[in-house]
Amino acid sequence: MGKITERQCGYGIAAALFLRQSNYLPVTDLKRYIDKLTRLNVASSTVGGVKREAPYKPALLLAVLDGVEDGSIYDNQILITPELIAAFKAYCRLLSPGPEYAACPFHMPFFHLQSSGFWHLQSRAGRELVLTSARSVRSFGHLREVTAYAYLDAALWKLILQPAAREEIRQALLARYFPLTRQFFRPRAGQETLDELGRQLLEEPAAGYRREVDVTDETEVLVRSAVFGRAVLRAYESTCAVSGLQLLSTTGAAPLLDACHIVPWSVSHDDAIGNGLALCPNLHRAFDRHLFWVDPDYRVRITEGFGELSGRAYGVQQFDGRQLQLPKERKWWPKPENLAAQREAGPW
Repeated sequence: MGKITERQCGYGIAAALFLRQSNYLPVTDLKRYIDKLTRLNVASSTVGGVKREAPYKPALLLAVLDGVEDGSIYDNQILITPELIAAFKAYCRLLSPGPEYAACPFHMPFFHLQSSGFWHLQSRAGRELVLTSARSVRSFGHLREVTAYAYLDAALWKLILQPAAREEIRQALLARYFPLTRQFFRPRAGQETLDELGRQLLEEPAAGYRREVDVTDETEVLVRSAVFGRAVLRAYESTCAVSGLQLLSTTGAAPLLDACHIVPWSVSHDDAIGNGLALCPNLHRAFDRHLFWVDPDYRVRITEGFGELSGRAYGVQQFDGRQLQLPKERKWWPKPENLAAQREAGPW
């Protein structure tokens, strides 16, 4: 291919470099999609005679670009994950033109980006009619109920896999929708949020961490639940507190151990580290069903009234009297009051 000039490509130096280096897509695709991305149908309001546009759709797209960059989105299936939600909320906070857009309703842009023509939703099995006939979604829970994931036009997906094109798209979004606030943009702001929540959970007093939770915000509950799970597994070094089995995934897949709440979230709204235990999935189920409990000395005690007829080597009764394997930091140990509440309540 001969020399390509800025004038020949018609869209700037970065696009020209992308065309020169890429064997996948012509620069016309980049220009075409940037044109679409900068013509989104966004809500607006007028404050003091100044028009302000809602940040939600472009903030979600910036979050998707981050996900592709850090590997949390690795296929053309944009799942509703804590990472995506955290990035979306972070960019809404950093880039929003005014306080009137503080709500950050994740479900709205995720659904309504369909009008752009390049963003598509895949329904859950049996929910096709609900998704295709709906003009909107009622809530975050409703979105998760009917939607499996979003996906992009194949050509746009191939574009954002290319670092130069991805950066060109990011800068176009910032220039178009956030001209007055783009200086506050920070790449990986969502991951910073997750890291900070994890630090708070492990290092700060439980009362302060719990006080900040808005239990009516379904997205915040999902994000904090994910942070809780990671923090518990980190504190226990991916080791089951009862069996001592250490399970690590070498493929980056979901954790093989469960981070369980001693007192269920639905009862306590407590995602502090002192309400957590790392358990194998079978022992997690047994704990929730009160087949065993933990005494004040952190020893396993088996509940009377059930028997193991076979496979006892894989059962629960073998652990009777065993000392829990606890985190190295005593401040991460289960709170005695949580263990007492579990003992006294019976099966949840």
